[in-house]
Amino acid sequence: MELPPQAQQEITQRLAASEKEREKTRQYLQRGELLKADSPERIEKRKMRLLANQSLTPTLGKENREALVSNPVSEAPESAQRAFERQIGGNDTQPCWFLTRGTELRRTVGRIHIRDASRRVGWGTGFLVAPNLMVTNQHVLDSLETARFSRVEFDYEETFEGEFLLSAIFDLAPEIFFVSHPARGGMDYALVAVADRARADSRRPDANLAEFGYNVLVREEGKLAKGEMIHSIHHPEGQPRQVSLRENRLTALQDLWLHYETDTEQGSSGAPLYNNQWEIVGIHHGGVEKRDSEGNILAIGGGHWTPQMGERQKWWYANEGLRISRFVADVEAQVKAALDSNAPPVADRVVTQAGHALFEAILKPSQNRAVPTPSPTVEGDGSFVPQSSHGGFNPE
Repeated sequence: MELPPQAQQEITQRLAASEKEREKTRQYLQRGELLKADSPERIEKRKMRLLANQSLTPTLGKENREALVSNPVSEAPESAQRAFERQIGGNDTQPCWFLTRGTELRRTVGRIHIRDASRRVGWGTGFLVAPNLMVTNQHVLDSLETARFSRVEFDYEETFEGEFLLSAIFDLAPEIFFVSHPARGGMDYALVAVADRARADSRRPDANLAEFGYNVLVREEGKLAKGEMIHSIHHPEGQPRQVSLRENRLTALQDLWLHYETDTEQGSSGAPLYNNQWEIVGIHHGGVEKRDSEGNILAIGGGHWTPQMGERQKWWYANEGLRISRFVADVEAQVKAALDSNAPPVADRVVTQAGHALFEAILKPSQNRAVPTPSPTVEGDGSFVPQSSHGGFNPE
């Protein structure tokens, strides 16, 4: 879904302001000096976050880990610094849980059917962040009315054999919970409740939303340092679910925004941004096309882009996403205000008691870890076989 022109201009201005910072980060990466790309304070926050993840101990090594526990990164032995730099720099060798965890969490990401009262008018991407709560961009769900008519489809995905998983489409429930922040001059997010069961006209009408799990949000900083890789799962232009990996790096950081180089297209609006540990670091918001000196949009490879080429041929040179820590803080403040009987009402904001109970799961994520059940496989005759699983939400 396209951004409003004013919001697009705001992105362009912020990316222009961060150009020197982004170029400086790229130079550090080229020289192999990743630890210099970010401030010592942010590097220490990143270190503490990584050291808390016991699954990373084998890749750091016991001695290096102990040295990093005992010393700031800048004062640790060179071997420990290099091990840490490899860890945040995106070592091509990853533990196998990188694949399995990404496979689990991909099911939390859905294709949004943006609709009015009579028809579909666009595509977006959204992802579950609590039982029955989904986040996307406000320019995707720009009002309570739009949310009432729109839907989200999970497991719209093509298999290696060219078959499609049996997807499930769910109605949104903004009458239970709907909190947003505007795209123009704001944070461009919408948090909305989702129905428990799939629509009767889904390919899987018996699907329950709980089987798809949800992403646990972490409000503390330290989830990402400049130069680190960012991954995204999305539905570009409404296409089957896709993943952007590898050479997609955080190159600049502002108070509210992340600037990065991940490939995205229309329809990716509202997609989750992950670090190498599959923690949510941001919400994709928009990008800027590369242009020549006369202002013409360039296609991949350098020629002029034309609408006939399609969005996939645009040369996107930089992207922007909302920092997840800022999202959590703002939506928490909005929910608190909505529950204050003395506060004036705000248009297009709904927080019922049931909706507030759902939102509490975002603030207390340690009580549960969301593990989606495996996707049903598609047989040659078009039937499907549900995979066995412990399923649902499991205690840690």
